[in-house]
Amino acid sequence: MARGRKTSLTITLTADERQTLSRWQRSTTIPAGRARRGRIILLLADGMSLVQIAATVGITRRFVYTWVQRFLQHRIEGLTDKPGRGRRPVPRQQE
Repeated sequence: MARGRKTSLTITLTADERQTLSRWQRSTTIPAGRARRGRIILLLADGMSLVQIAATVGITRRFVYTWVQRFLQHRIEGLTDKPGRGRRPVPRQQE
């Protein structure tokens, strides 16, 4: 039984977007985070609720909502990591 209210967020994917996101699910060369974000969008486009998506993907509902908002604003490009994320490289000392 579904908990909470039904989300007003709906996504309609173009054929190219659906194909790209599906390809991400099968790829072994893209980062796992990007594949997970693609799965979130595919599940929402198929009518699953945010709570169900969060449970399926293994992240909180808040992060599901965040990635959906980024997709709605920037489409596929919104699912990539922003530059500057992650640990900065340690400069090598020259001998």
